[in-house]
Amino acid sequence: MKKIPFLSFFGMTKELTALSSYISITDDRAAVIENCKQIVECSEIMAKVLTGSFEIEIWGSGLTMSNFCSDSVEIRGKIESVKLVSRSIRERG
Repeated sequence: MKKIPFLSFFGMTKELTALSSYISITDDRAAVIENCKQIVECSEIMAKVLTGSFEIEIWGSGLTMSNFCSDSVEIRGKIESVKLVSRSIRERG
């Protein structure tokens, strides 16, 4: 019988938590993205930010972006859709 290597979940918890991004959406009027790395684009109809693992696009109307501090950003307006695109390891660097 083949032995499965022991992986410590608890040893990786800190590392995974630091890389995780969180999106909080309030109704269709506001979204807060935490642990974002870069603002790529912001217009009245689309806001795009990069996180460690994803490119996040928020589509809607009357969108505004504010509170870019401590690696978080707030987007307000009429939110119609949220798109997550996984970034390759090369793009993350």
